[in-house]
Amino acid sequence: MYAILLYHGIEDGGVRSARQMDDVDREYVLDRGRFEQHVDYLASKPASSVRAVISFDDGDLSGYTMAAPMLERRGLRGEFFVVTSWIGTPGFMNAVQLRELAARGHGVHSHSRSHPRLTDLPSAQIEDELRGSKADLESILGRPVTQFSIPGGAYDARVVDIAARAGYTSVLNSVEGYNDEGAGALLQRFTPRSYSGVSMLQSICEHPAKTKAKLAMKRAVLRVARGVMGDGGYGKLRERIISRR
Repeated sequence: MYAILLYHGIEDGGVRSARQMDDVDREYVLDRGRFEQHVDYLASKPASSVRAVISFDDGDLSGYTMAAPMLERRGLRGEFFVVTSWIGTPGFMNAVQLRELAARGHGVHSHSRSHPRLTDLPSAQIEDELRGSKADLESILGRPVTQFSIPGGAYDARVVDIAARAGYTSVLNSVEGYNDEGAGALLQRFTPRSYSGVSMLQSICEHPAKTKAKLAMKRAVLRVARGVMGDGGYGKLRERIISRR
């Protein structure tokens, strides 16, 4: 059993990224000091704890300027999932930086071509997003790309099927949970937020039974909330809470 951690971006000392972000996006951006605490823990956690994989979505420039060097100093590597139409735009890594990360032992993978909500698209457009981003990255890296991270976490059976036919062997979602070794192509991830401390990682890595029980309770509460409010009402309430944090 292992856990995949999903990060998005890091900011240093209040200097904001050049990429455009709203309040919801910022929930997933960690201060440099907090992220360094996370990395320190992951580099020194008990050998008996759950194995952790460190992943990053979007292709934020901070992955190259801050995250990768921090990981490397501790003998760790990350898995970077990139939106290919954002490559080289303000706040995101460029092709040279992605090639360099791959050469330094990090993984570089697909996060779609334009980051749409895939479940809202017809199948032909889903295929273009997945096959197109794969081809874009393979052209940059000169090697096969076989892992795909779902933008926004929204997927259905079509997305999983198209990913498999496009040649992806792993599809990563945003559902919190653990993965069993060799269990299948659809993988779950835990997402640290801007306010998440090392205690979150300790719970995931050192207390999996308790974490699983908490997740089960959380999912039950969410089912009730969505049943009462509907997906639209639940989403709006969540966005208001985040914007006031």
